Amino acid sequence: MSIGSQEAAVGDPVDVPVETSGFGDIGSISLVVTYDPEVLSFPEETSTGGLISGAPRDDFTANVVEPGEIRISWFDASSPIRGEDGVLLRLTFDAYQGGTSSVAFGTESEIADPQASPYGASYQDGEVESATTQIDVSVRREFGNSAAPSDYELVALPGQPGVPLDETVAGERGTGWRGFGEGGASGGSGEANLQECVSGAPCTFQTGNGFWVISQSDWSFQGTVPGVPAESDLPSIPLQDGWNIVSNPLQQDLSWASVQSENGLNETLWRWTDEGEWAEASTLSSSIGGEAYYLFNGAGLDSLDLPVIRTGSLGPSSAPAKRRVSSAASSSAASGSAAPSSAAPSSMGLSSVASSGMQGGPYSGPRAHLSQIRRKPVSLGAAPNGDATASERAALKTKALETEASETEASERKALESVAGWTLEIRAEIGGKRAASVTLGKDPSIEKQETYRAPPGYFSETTLHATGEGGSPKFARQILPAGAGSFSLLLKGRPDSDVRLVATGLSSLGARRPVLVEEKTGETHDLRAEPSAVISLPEGEGEAPLLLHVREK
Repeated sequence: MSIGSQEAAVGDPVDVPVETSGFGDIGSISLVVTYDPEVLSFPEETSTGGLISGAPRDDFTANVVEPGEIRISWFDASSPIRGEDGVLLRLTFDAYQGGTSSVAFGTESEIADPQASPYGASYQDGEVESATTQIDVSVRREFGNSAAPSDYELVALPGQPGVPLDETVAGERGTGWRGFGEGGASGGSGEANLQECVSGAPCTFQTGNGFWVISQSDWSFQGTVPGVPAESDLPSIPLQDGWNIVSNPLQQDLSWASVQSENGLNETLWRWTDEGEWAEASTLSSSIGGEAYYLFNGAGLDSLDLPVIRTGSLGPSSAPAKRRVSSAASSSAASGSAAPSSAAPSSMGLSSVASSGMQGGPYSGPRAHLSQIRRKPVSLGAAPNGDATASERAALKTKALETEASETEASERKALESVAGWTLEIRAEIGGKRAASVTLGKDPSIEKQETYRAPPGYFSETTLHATGEGGSPKFARQILPAGAGSFSLLLKGRPDSDVRLVATGLSSLGARRPVLVEEKTGETHDLRAEPSAVISLPEGEGEAPLLLHVREK
């Protein structure tokens, strides 16, 4: 006796054959078959016809004793089943949930002849596992004139193909194109480490990774690659400490909130925009469109697990193509690794790479939390003079009530202004166009600061971020508890250039007055009086340390 092995797509039904070979006439059959109910399930209908099919006689019986075990029996000594080799019957599971399950004979299984003498049969088990699909991929990125650092693209391929980066670009490495991987904390120089793809250390697309690329021609890939099985414990993306380039190898978009929940993460997912700045992403889009992202691994995770979508076969992604992408694909696969390189990137387009820095992105986070202030009961005040008339006493009482209410409201307004949380975005603009931003705020309901790390600014011409003590780490968002001090900021850009900083969200400050101070010159900018300020970056340095004080009026 043997049970056949099958492959299936998540959500699909699967029929598993039970076969016989080498038997004589059969007078009775008693089979116990076990399976993993987390992987395979039978329909709610528990009749024999809903559990098995193709049996040689109509009087076979089958029932699920409990999830994970099915029992099948038949007996007729007067009219035995001829012992022919082939499929005896099929187990008709109605849904495959992903993963691998053995489908195995129990020790009580037995086949007997018409005289009820058991055959000395051997029993071979089978299994059901995920089917690996082949995916047709067609994706392309265009680079314009490839002259500025912001022309670099973050790219990825879906699935698991093992495609070398140099097979997706044309021309000579270094003059026709350049590529970089992210080494994170592996370089020993902090949390980010740009590593160039060179002949001795090539880069390859593998599951869930990506690369920075710039090219005189297009970056493109067209071909067939193996998909990633959506099993219960797969897929997962390898992570390193510090910063990572990650991508979604599946064919479905995943909400970032679901990925965070799966991994116990609080970190932000960052995407690189057409404007050459970082922006927070709420969706981990399928890399069928070539998308890759930046993620900070401060929790020390070895891998990033992707939640399984149990809605049937994995179909094409519905995500629209983005960022100078031309893609048409019904499936996807790929990713890779970059080996370290000592090549130090500079800041000019194809011939070099932008200088190291950190870049904040637009953030649309939760509103500032307002502390609940309970209104005090109004006291009636001192009793009026016993010699006063009734009308005088009534007037005194009314005046006391009005005075107390007025004082209470004034006190509560002052208390509200002193404890209410607020958020403020400061945006850096070059030539009237947004180039970078940082979100700052205070929240009386927290005891420790809440922050989002700012991704590396390798290819950002302008960066603006909040900084920790000593200038590190660098934040795209920093919310401090009530009573905390000022905010330290660092603006970087082209030396001997002007950058306009614009404050938005001033209404959340109430009567407070935000003042921006240039640390090197001591010049101050009252952002309440004028919500923008022009900062001149000094020649030869290209950076300006700033302080933001938010003063009570």
